[in-house]
Amino acid sequence: MSGERKKLSLVAGLVLSVSLTACSSPPLRLYTLDGPATTVPAPSGPLAQTAPILEISRVSLPDYLDSQDLLTRNGNALERSPNGRWAERLSNGITDLITVRLGTARPDVFVTEQAPTGSTSTSRLRIAITRLDIPTSGQASLEANWTYISGDDHIPTRTDRTHVTSSIMDNGTDAKVVQTTNDLINQLSKVIASSLPR
Repeated sequence: MSGERKKLSLVAGLVLSVSLTACSSPPLRLYTLDGPATTVPAPSGPLAQTAPILEISRVSLPDYLDSQDLLTRNGNALERSPNGRWAERLSNGITDLITVRLGTARPDVFVTEQAPTGSTSTSRLRIAITRLDIPTSGQASLEANWTYISGDDHIPTRTDRTHVTSSIMDNGTDAKVVQTTNDLINQLSKVIASSLPR
């Protein structure tokens, strides 16, 4: 009987220890990029019927980045934040933000992630981010290429690429990782907007 009591007290101690550890860890924080908080007025009146449509495909990312993990790079190692996460897959958040930024930069174009049904002259934009490195300290960088496919058969398909950087401080805290990611995506959006045909 004393052996059973010993086991029970050990199990109770273990449960209490795990409970106390769980209570002492900081709560999980979810982060989004700037896009959802920014609205772009949709074209209205005659522009709504005549504006060219630009459909943005979901942005492609390296597999190890396309998750909800908040990652920083330390040399060759990737470190995951213990209590910070993206609120959605990173590719979805980046696509939303780029769509908003391009819509703001080009109010003459109806920029959307899903073209209206039956639209035949829709142009398409495919974006691939090939590198998105946010170090624990130092300079963050992003490399991307994109392809613009015009809805007009007489306009050739155009492919471009860019490399942008951003400085990060505070040893890569979660808030700084989010801020730096926003900055890199905003820079990329500006470069893409300037490359689109008028």
